[in-house]
Amino acid sequence: MARETDRSATLPSSPAETSASVMEALSLRLRAPLRRYFHNRRVPPDEIEDLLQEVFLRLSARAGVEGIERIDAYVFATASNLLRDRRRHSKSHAADAHESYDDAIHGSQRATLEPERIVLGAQLVTELMAALYELPERTRAVFSLYHFEDLSHAEIGERLGIAISTVEKNMARANAHLLTRLKP
Repeated sequence: MARETDRSATLPSSPAETSASVMEALSLRLRAPLRRYFHNRRVPPDEIEDLLQEVFLRLSARAGVEGIERIDAYVFATASNLLRDRRRHSKSHAADAHESYDDAIHGSQRATLEPERIVLGAQLVTELMAALYELPERTRAVFSLYHFEDLSHAEIGERLGIAISTVEKNMARANAHLLTRLKP
């Protein structure tokens, strides 16, 4: 009888405790093979631990893990799905096109608002305004509505009562004038 009580003391007392002990055993047994799995699929080394954690997080969120017959296959299928989701997300969010924030590069740009840069910016705005007032009124209005009020060509045409092709011609005229007038 003493043996039964000793044995029952080591057995998990609740389903949550059973699941936790199963997850711990799986983690100990499959962590190294999963690490190799991700490494062989060219996952950057600094991301492998995050993926391992995500695999076991997904497993722990599933009820009845201890009842799965081929648990190793299920774990690796979960890892495969995780990689597929990750690649799909990266592709849809153009992750390769993003540049990571570096305070040494990006932070210093905001801090360099020196007096001469502020004066130069004010002069450029003054020159732009002068060049805009050299344009015919309708061309100036089309340019202003497009750039300052963010209206589409169709909305500008509707507001001014002109065809979209006329809006496009006025935009081209304004852009050409400003490019020649504001050349350094």
